[in-house]
Amino acid sequence: MLLLDGIVIALYIFMIFGIAWQVSGRTFKGENTVEGQYLADRSLTFPEVICSIIATEVSALTFLGIPAFAYNTDFNFLQIYIGAVVGRFVVARVFIPRIYGKGITLYEVISGKDGHASGRRLTALFYATSKILSVGVRLFSGSILVGTFLGVNVYVGLFVTTFITFLYTLIGGLKAVVRTDILQMGLFILGGIVAHFMIPNVAGLEWSSMMGAAYDAGKTTIFHWSDPWSVIAGLAGGVLFDMSTHGVDQDFAQRLMAARTRAIGQWAIFLSSFISISVGALFLGVGALLWSFYQTHPFPAGVPNADHLFSHFIVTYFPTGLRGLMVAGVMAATMSTLDSTINALCATFHNDVFPKRNVANLGRHMLIDNIVITTLLFAVAVIASANSGLLLLGLKIQSWTAGALLSLFFARIVFRSVFHVRFDAISVFTAYACGISGVALNTMWIGGNWNWNTYYGCGFGLAALFLLGKVRRVQ
Repeated sequence: MLLLDGIVIALYIFMIFGIAWQVSGRTFKGENTVEGQYLADRSLTFPEVICSIIATEVSALTFLGIPAFAYNTDFNFLQIYIGAVVGRFVVARVFIPRIYGKGITLYEVISGKDGHASGRRLTALFYATSKILSVGVRLFSGSILVGTFLGVNVYVGLFVTTFITFLYTLIGGLKAVVRTDILQMGLFILGGIVAHFMIPNVAGLEWSSMMGAAYDAGKTTIFHWSDPWSVIAGLAGGVLFDMSTHGVDQDFAQRLMAARTRAIGQWAIFLSSFISISVGALFLGVGALLWSFYQTHPFPAGVPNADHLFSHFIVTYFPTGLRGLMVAGVMAATMSTLDSTINALCATFHNDVFPKRNVANLGRHMLIDNIVITTLLFAVAVIASANSGLLLLGLKIQSWTAGALLSLFFARIVFRSVFHVRFDAISVFTAYACGISGVALNTMWIGGNWNWNTYYGCGFGLAALFLLGKVRRVQ
């Protein structure tokens, strides 16, 4: 590691901790309270909310996995982002008015005044399990470049990234997470832009000629009109999947509930969909450029698959200073997702899994929750290291349970008068068991596109909850 690269990375880490420390030193009306720690006293501004949404959804899977996806296939992944515009519009118009100002966590809102503690706890545990599995995959992908750059085992890079995030998340709560997300969003977007200049520069070719070669080979295709069903699956999959990830996932709902006003949350979630499309296109473009480069250069020996290709290119070809910037960009993408997950899960643990905790011991509970959650994420990341195709792996894991959680939200909040669902352990278990069975039907028997998983999960979950409500009313 050259000195200049080390200085760039150290400066980034110093700024992260500086922001967290500065936020923790400020006086909030809810200081040392659950609301102050996990909702930032509902003080988030529009720039803070929208930047944090983008930073949270753009993990190292975006930075490294999306270029790998474009290298192996094309730009059809953008279909999900385009479909998400509709999904986030529904979240803004339908979801946010029903959850804003109603509780600390989304699962407290779903529970309501008539819900049972067992239902709330089980929902939170199902959510936490799914979140830890899906984010653990994202965590490993970000450690690929860190380990490659440091010249150490990837697991050492994984530990370094995880430990740094653990520390600054613990210092300043949601406010620190959101403030650092602004810096991190700018950094990883800058990294993507730099890659678009550097890859043609290394190749000695014009950007337009490299992208033209990718275009001629069909690598920039978004819609395969010869297979309209795949287009429908991609667009429709983005609608409901995004409603589940950005509407009923505490990770994102927490930001919307912490906005200064309801309107801020509504505009931020809707407009973020267009930024997401731009960021996705930026990193898909990196993959197209890498594909063009390796048409005239041998695929590097020792690189196991395309997931590691961008990392290898950065370490091998980027000049000192810029190499450090790219490593910092990947760390930013990884840490901005990880910090949000840790904070959201800590809020869920404290508010839903263990709701009878003494608030006077909030600091000790936070420390224990942070350690447990971070350790579990690290363990999943180690297990994920044995898999390739990390981008789709992370998304597919979340799609298995996303529909079931969405069905509970619809049944309890949006269509409450139709379903008459008691929010207890029986209802929650029924929704998840049937929702996951629906996904299994699509995946293992029908062999359908994974983009339909959320539809099967939500549809089967809603059907089961409707029937359960009818049976229980008769009883």
